[in-house]
Order: sequence, then structure tokens, then C-alpha cells
Amino acid sequence: MVLSPASDVLGQLLERTGLRGQVYCRTVARAPWGLRFPPSGTATLHLVLAGTCHLWRGREVLALGPGDIVLLPRGEGHAVADSLRSPKVELEAWLASRGEGRASYALGGDGVESRLLCGSFGFDEPGAHPALRLLPGHVHLRGASEEARALWPTVSLLEREYERAERGASLVVSRLLDILLVQVLRAWADAQPPGGAGWLGALGDRTLATALGWLHAEPGRDWSVNELARRCGTSRATLARRFTVEVGATPHEYLTQLRMREAARHLKQGEEGLAAIADRVGYTSEFAFNRAFRRVMGMPPGEYRRKARDA
Repeated sequence: MVLSPASDVLGQLLERTGLRGQVYCRTVARAPWGLRFPPSGTATLHLVLAGTCHLWRGREVLALGPGDIVLLPRGEGHAVADSLRSPKVELEAWLASRGEGRASYALGGDGVESRLLCGSFGFDEPGAHPALRLLPGHVHLRGASEEARALWPTVSLLEREYERAERGASLVVSRLLDILLVQVLRAWADAQPPGGAGWLGALGDRTLATALGWLHAEPGRDWSVNELARRCGTSRATLARRFTVEVGATPHEYLTQLRMREAARHLKQGEEGLAAIADRVGYTSEFAFNRAFRRVMGMPPGEYRRKARDA
């Protein structure tokens, strides 16, 4: 086996869980203006292309300027407006009033202009995505920062593709949003102290990235810390200590979580029996698999499959 670069672990996870981005509006807003976004259960991304505005999330207020990027990883309800006093239109009602086929939607009065691009990210499983679960309530990259400036070639291409709406644009826009999400995750992880970014931060460490790469490549294997350490070229004690500090879980705990996410994917996608799925993710006992799945996912695998089908 030839290990992929560290970032591929993240890429493989995002691809296997079906994470996909979608732009739902490009807004040309003139003061006074405001939009209210309901809780969605999906991550939301706001890009301030020009002008200024404010974002309210509960009692928290973020002042946003040109080039700012804000990711709300858990899809909480929030509002975006030029001023606290401005009336705020419900997003769904406003989009419905705009009609089909418009690349840019006008909003507000005749005051100072701002331009925003708003998108969301969904994926195949319920609840927070394993990558987004690591993030705080919001990730804010200021437009003047080096991190945000590095992302603007992607943002500019995204805006151009969305505006022109040429052949295949919907696919290009979705892929560019996926790229932008990976770039935001990288920027956030790089800014965290040691151990502050969980396994996302650990991908920047060659030894830990190698260990994570092996676990993700063969989650059904009966991995021991000794075997992982040997393949990473380090001692068992060193790997166990660094893995726990940086990832926030022991190798065994992380492997169990990884196995349950893999099992959930098979439960949702196919008709394979529970015994076969248990064996696929490294359990010779269906009872042990059921117990582990319930502990990690909050319900037995049979119930999970039924709810997934109903959804």
C-alpha cells in the first residue's frame, strides 16, 4: 500500500460521506436590508464579496467586511443584515418571491450596496459531519487576513461560474464549494494550538497522518498500537501519547468511531445483513458490533437502517 498525502485522509472522508456544497443565492443588497436564516441542520457558508454587514447568531454579533468568510458548521438559525434595526426577511419566503432562473437577487432599499454569496453543505448521514463536528460555533476568516486572501482565487472563480450559469455550471459550483470548505478547514486547523483541532490538526503531523491513513484505509483490520507504531516508524509509547493528545482519543477509540461511521454508510446504502457488515468493519461477533454501534451512534443498527430508509 502506498499512503496518500496527509490531506487525502480528509478528502477521502468528505467524499465517502457524500458531502456536497450548494449555492442558494448571490445577493446584491442595498441598505436597509436583512435576511433571516432558519435552523437547517446543514453547514452554512457566507462570503462577503463587497461591502459590509453584520451576522447575528443568538446573542453573538459578527461585523463582516469585504472578503470575509464565515462558516456556521452546525446549521444554527441566524440573521444577516446591514444593521440591527433593519427589517429581516425570512430566507425561504424571499427566495420564493424571486422566481426561477436568476443568478443574482436584489434585496433591500436604495442605500449602500453589499454583495454576498451564500451556500450550504449537506451529506448523507444525519447529525453533524465528522469534520465539521470539530469546529466551534462559527469560523470567521477576515478578508484582510493572509488565510482569507489565499482563498479568494477560489471565491472569484465560484462567483464567476455562478453568475454566468453556463453548461455544467451547477457541477462546477458544487465542486468549488467543496474545495472552499476544505480550504476553510485547513485554515482553521492551522490556527489552532497543539491538540486544539482534533484529527484535523493531526493531519499536519507526518507520523499521526500516517497512522490515520492506515486506519482509514483498513478500518476492518485488527489494528494494535504496536503495529501502527511500527508502520509509522516510531515507538508504541510515543504514538499512543501523541495520538491521544493531538486527536483527542486513543487509537482504539478513534478506530471504533471510524468503524461505526463505515458501518452506518453500509446500513444506509445497501441490503447487506448485519452479520456481514459487522465482519466488514472488524467484528466477529454480531452482539459486540450491535453494542458498539449503539454506544457510538445512539441506537442499534437495525433501527438506524429503518430510520435511514424512512428519511
